[in-house]
Amino acid sequence: MQPQGEVDLEAVTLKIDSLASQRTASINEYRRLDGRRREIRKEIRELTEKINNDRKSLDDYYEKLSKFKASRREILSQIRDMKTKSTEVEKVLKKFEQSAPKEGATLNERLKKVEWRLQTERITREEEKELVANVKELETKLKAWKKAHATKQDLGEITGKIKVLKKQLDEMNAFKAKNDPEIKAQHERVAAMLTQRHELFQEIEGIDSQLITLDSNIAKMTQDVSELREQRRLLLEGRRSREHESSRAKTRELVERAKDDAKKKLEQGSKLSFDELRLVYQDDPESVTKRTEQI
Repeated sequence: MQPQGEVDLEAVTLKIDSLASQRTASINEYRRLDGRRREIRKEIRELTEKINNDRKSLDDYYEKLSKFKASRREILSQIRDMKTKSTEVEKVLKKFEQSAPKEGATLNERLKKVEWRLQTERITREEEKELVANVKELETKLKAWKKAHATKQDLGEITGKIKVLKKQLDEMNAFKAKNDPEIKAQHERVAAMLTQRHELFQEIEGIDSQLITLDSNIAKMTQDVSELREQRRLLLEGRRSREHESSRAKTRELVERAKDDAKKKLEQGSKLSFDELRLVYQDDPESVTKRTEQI
């Protein structure tokens, strides 16, 4: 059966080894988690940069789209106004077309001929009156034709402007139709990255909590190991002290035994060695010297 001190020393040593092993495992786990935390922070930075880039692209698109919408409202308002104006011009044009001749060049040529006759030919009073009446009639018709022609030109200009505005609307609609799928994909991408980043933040919070616990445990185990090592040191000193005392006791026992044997030899008149004499007379050096001289 082992002495109690030996059992305690072995138990303390086992505790130290176990705690040291746990402490090493905890330190390795701390380093692993700390490394993962650095990786997560890098991933978060990269995700944040991507999110900001996509958001800037979306902001630019919506700013342009906002301008397009404002332009679209203005264009639609202009188209409505022009259509209203176009309807009014068409009504006026129909009135002119109903009352005005269609061939302005012919009227103009006829007017020139009549005016030429008035200026160059010798005509009677009655012929002059007839020609003057004819000029007035032709001028009235020509004026009506010019108004109708001008109205047609106005209508053409209005129709042309409407076409230009509609083309602009078509370009805006085409731009939106072309970019909407990519914008939708960007929205989905940003949403996914935000979710991923949120999960990474949650993971890093969990790691921070684990690191705090590990740090506390490592500090406690370090303290416990230090205390156990001090305890083992004291136990080792106690064992060495006991071993030293045991050795001294054994030595004293052997000396006493040898001394008893030497005394017996002396009593029997046997010759003793110097060491044996020292054992017999170790408390009286002078006696050892005299006895040695006799021998």
